[in-house]
Amino acid sequence: MMRNIGMTGGISSGKNQVAEIFNQLGFYTIDSDVSCRKVMEKGEPAYEKIVSFFGKDILDENGSILRKKLGEIVFSNKEKLKKLESIVHPAIMQYEKKERSKIYGKNDKAVVVTHAALIIENGSCNQYDALIVVTCSYDIQIARVMQRDNISEEKAKNIISHQMPNVERLKYADFIIDNSSNLDDLYKEVKRVHNLITQINYGEKHN
Repeated sequence: MMRNIGMTGGISSGKNQVAEIFNQLGFYTIDSDVSCRKVMEKGEPAYEKIVSFFGKDILDENGSILRKKLGEIVFSNKEKLKKLESIVHPAIMQYEKKERSKIYGKNDKAVVVTHAALIIENGSCNQYDALIVVTCSYDIQIARVMQRDNISEEKAKNIISHQMPNVERLKYADFIIDNSSNLDDLYKEVKRVHNLITQINYGEKHN
């Protein structure tokens, strides 16, 4: 059975678009970016640990963590990045485990797809029944990053270079979704993987 599925992909590969289509097709999805924001909210255990380590300079006037400021701090300091990850990743995994339990409590046949950028890098891919990797060509990825962030080609390439190479990411994939074309083709790709998973789980075929 493949009911607890992870999904990842490089920057601008289209994970959010794929998640939306999975929702339309009846799968449940969890966005790890949302989970990260939740566990870093004021009053949460991760919040206290982060403020204790990084200090109150990372807070706004309401006491909330300024994620952009925190990101700037850890981007150039590997040790501080490791510390932040050691606080946030376990909290996210615990939060998402509870979210999946809620979903399964309502629907005992639910398939949950959790999408995150660093599933492979942080080692959490082992907790899933299967892993989907969303991919696109390098040139398209560069163009999308340039357009999304309004930056130069050089800066886009630099951002991509800091991530795991796509060829390495694909080695972990149980299913691959290619998002190098248009939205119609992406829908077909997601539908194909949805059908494969559904057939594996329940022996059902869908057109």
